[in-house]
This record gives sequence, C-alpha cells and structure tokens, in this order.
Amino acid sequence: MTQKTVLWWGRFGPDYSRNRVAIALFKELGWKVEIFLVRWCCALGDVEFALRGPKGCKPDLVWVPVARQRDVAAACRWAHRRGIPVMFDPMISAWDKKVLEQMKWSADEARAKRLLAYETRLFNRVDRVLCDTSCHADFFHEHMGVPREKLGVLFTGTDEAVFKPAEDDPPHDPKAPLRILYHGVYLPLHGMEVIVEAARRTQNLNIHWDFLGWGARKAATEEQAKGITNITFLDKVPYVEVPRVIRTADIVLGVFGTTEKASRVIGNKVYEAMACARPVINEFCTGYPPEAKDCPAITFIPPGDPQALVDAVTPWLDRREELYALRKTARDFFERHLSMEVIRKQLADNLKALGL
Repeated sequence: MTQKTVLWWGRFGPDYSRNRVAIALFKELGWKVEIFLVRWCCALGDVEFALRGPKGCKPDLVWVPVARQRDVAAACRWAHRRGIPVMFDPMISAWDKKVLEQMKWSADEARAKRLLAYETRLFNRVDRVLCDTSCHADFFHEHMGVPREKLGVLFTGTDEAVFKPAEDDPPHDPKAPLRILYHGVYLPLHGMEVIVEAARRTQNLNIHWDFLGWGARKAATEEQAKGITNITFLDKVPYVEVPRVIRTADIVLGVFGTTEKASRVIGNKVYEAMACARPVINEFCTGYPPEAKDCPAITFIPPGDPQALVDAVTPWLDRREELYALRKTARDFFERHLSMEVIRKQLADNLKALGL
C-alpha cells in the first residue's frame, strides 16, 4: 500500500501542543507529514508554495492547523485545483473570541457581522472542519451553517511523552497544606477571579493555591490576589517542566468562566493533569465523554461560583488517603477516554469520512 502524505499548511507553530499531537497521530497512522510554513503573505500562500514549497510534494490531504483562518483560502485554492481535500482544525472562531468571549465587539456591529460572514465562507469552503468537542461542532453548525456531515470531533489531547505520571509518586505529607494548582494562559474562560476568591475564603484552612502561567490577564489576577496569604504565583518554567509542577499539586483546576466558550471546552489543563495522574475540578461541558459524570477523579461545579469551588476542595482536607487513590483513577480515565489512542481513532474516522 502506498504511503499517504498530509501537507501541514500555514503560518503556525509546529511545537504547539495541538499540532504536536496531531502530527504524531498522523505518523502513528502511517502517514508521511510534509510541512509548509508560510512566511510571506498568508492570503497568497499558494503563490509562495509555487516558489518555495516542498519539491515534489503530492499530498493526499492538506491540513490547516489551529487558528489559521488566514491560511484557509490559499490552501483551498492550491489543494482544490488538484482535487486534494482540505481539513481545517480551527479550535476557535475569531468571531466567537471577539464577540462572545472577550466581548470587545457587539454582535450588531458592522465589523462583527463582516467577521462572521468571513469565517462562515472559510468554514464552508474546506472539506472537513475538526472540533475539539461536540459543543464546538454544534456552534459551527448553528452560527456558521457548516453542514453536520462536514464536522468531526478530534479531542485536544496532550503530548504523552511529556505529560505522564512519575515513576515514583508517593503521597504528599498529610500535615502539609492541600495544594491546588491553576496553570494556563489567564484567559477569560478560565475564570481566574473565581479561583482567587475561593483562595480568599480558605485563608484560615490548611490549603494553598498555586498559579503557574502567563498572559494578558496575569497582572490583573495578581492585583486581585494582593493581601491573600495562601496564594503563590510561580515562576514560568519550560514546557517539559510543567508536569513536574502538576505533580506537586493534590488537585488541578480546569475552567470556571461564565463566557459561552467556557461551557464548550475541555481545557488543555484537564488533559495534562489527568495524564499526570491528578484529579481535577472543572465546570461541566457536554463535550466530555459521558463517563466523566461518574468519574470520581473529576468534580464538576457551576461556572463563576467561588463558593462551589471552596465546597469542592475543602472535604479533601480530611480525606487525603482517598485523594491519593484518585491519582490512579485519573490516569485510568485519561487512558480510556482522552488519550492518544482514543484520539488516533477519532482522526482515523475523520480521514475515513473524506475517503482517505
């Protein structure tokens, strides 16, 4: 059987977690991966490809990666002229981000309407749109009119060569503070203000809250946390060191924001924490595998509710042995429902939908 080739197209970061996972999955499925990094002008990427694209590249599929809406039109022009299908992995909608998440624009503004119309054209131009959850598939169908048959789910996953349990992972000292970790990029959907307020309400308890990350809202979060004695903002660490920090925690936090997008995602931090054998607390998203509701290593709470977060954390102060046992439960759930093996099957199903 001739080896199939996928051409990764656009101005993107090959080391970004989602791209690393997807590239690894293609290779596991026996595909050859060619990469074309657009350098000059995304809108004229097909012209640039003719001048400096991989020589002799005859792909079976063109893949436009995360958040690269600007690369879609050129990729489609180049691929469709040659009868090659295009798969787009947007992860987010720029209109959703501007209007519904960041609320920088009103949906009634002309520029918001233009952006929605632009994305609608792009999303309908490709042959398959991948969604990190079924909730996002519903969103792309309802807001951008993408036909259901063009939509497929591909969980985010994580790099399992990096995020994994420690070979030696003893229980933490039961007399030490219960350690709760937030790690991420301080996005509105994460609800950092909820976490800070929960920390404020537990200052008289043996609980410590660590924050690891960066982003535009970090300064505002640090300002909100001034005077709270049980919060530490950790120094940034290299990507490969994040699992070590995760394993210093007893519980890892997901997302708690009240934006619409927060209710449609399974955060990267959830995959990473459970891959490292740590239980998580998160707001509920219908995109989770159905078995998540019955998994004791995942506690779902309402969005935007700091007291619900306090109530989810404090019982573990007197149940440290049970909490330690949940490490294995978390990893087992990850392997069955969120791992590369699961996502590889999802990718194979999406390829099959295109006849590949």
